[in-house]
Amino acid sequence: MLRIVLSALAAIAAATVSLSEANAQSTPGTARQPTAVEKLYADLNALPAAERQKRIEEGARKEGKLNFIHTWRGALARNHLRLFEKRYPFLNIEMVDIGSQDAAERLVAEETVGRHLTDTVSLAVADMNEILAKDFSAHYPTPAANLIYDRYKSFLDPQNRWLPFYWTEHGMSYNPTMVPKGKEPKDWFDLCDPVFKGQVSFDPFEVRFLAGLWNVMGEQKLGEWLKCIGENKPIIQRGHTQRLNLMIAGDHAAQGDNYMYFGVQQKLKNPSIAFAPVWSATMPATIGAMIINPNTPHPYASALLVDWVLSEESQKYTAEQFRGPVAYKHPYIPEEAKIVSFATVDDATADKLAKMWERYITGQATERPGTP
Repeated sequence: MLRIVLSALAAIAAATVSLSEANAQSTPGTARQPTAVEKLYADLNALPAAERQKRIEEGARKEGKLNFIHTWRGALARNHLRLFEKRYPFLNIEMVDIGSQDAAERLVAEETVGRHLTDTVSLAVADMNEILAKDFSAHYPTPAANLIYDRYKSFLDPQNRWLPFYWTEHGMSYNPTMVPKGKEPKDWFDLCDPVFKGQVSFDPFEVRFLAGLWNVMGEQKLGEWLKCIGENKPIIQRGHTQRLNLMIAGDHAAQGDNYMYFGVQQKLKNPSIAFAPVWSATMPATIGAMIINPNTPHPYASALLVDWVLSEESQKYTAEQFRGPVAYKHPYIPEEAKIVSFATVDDATADKLAKMWERYITGQATERPGTP
């Protein structure tokens, strides 16, 4: 049975962990010995695949329970977990769907005060800084990682602290009715062309977006790009979908940072809409992954879920929802498109990126109110 906790506030209240309590009991991260859960996972990994799967299913059946935080939201998360529940109906699953940063904070708060309430979490690797620093993610070697396509192998963690199962691109798109012929953008620096002055929109400062471009361009080139973008007077408005709809309607000519799936979906519904994706520019990829609490009370059920997210069933669902699978054909991005992933961003780099944005973009851009 799948029990869904609808409110993030209810989930946090159920944990009965306050931030002040967590901070009071926190200690600096130090190297620790493997937990009993991690020793179990190492033993399981030494078994032949069929025997390993049998042990995991038997153990999960005995546990009978799983507490999971999904950072997909609403029906997207519920329908995903129902596929898992249908395959393994002996598990009583309690799921809460909250934002990725909130999920990370909740796990850290629980574990800091020794309350092992959450078994597994799906979240962006970019939001794992504190989890990894405090060693609150189990080292989980699994043969399921072999299912990941070669082009996405770089998403894997050498220490097996997370298992990637989807990714989100940050790309460019434009309104072809507003861009002169021959001026269509093909690269990030093409947005510096004077033809795009006052015609390119971005969300406000996003660490993930700039950290991804840092990996694509390098620090020096990123600084040069931000400088020329600022000189071109960009539009800053919160809301990826809202900005995309405005661009399609003719409000401005191009998007400097898109989650491309929405535009592609609209184009499939109505091929005449004014949306053109740019697949030739290297796209930063935000990795979505599963982690297991190193002190999970339900290690077998956790392993069963984490392996399952890379199954054909789960990955097909991911593709059907226009998310980026890692073990299934991508629903819309061409095979030849270039992607560059990044994992976590340290505080010093995040601060440097914020200062670069402040120096080159803030004050130069036209800032608009975003989605309420």
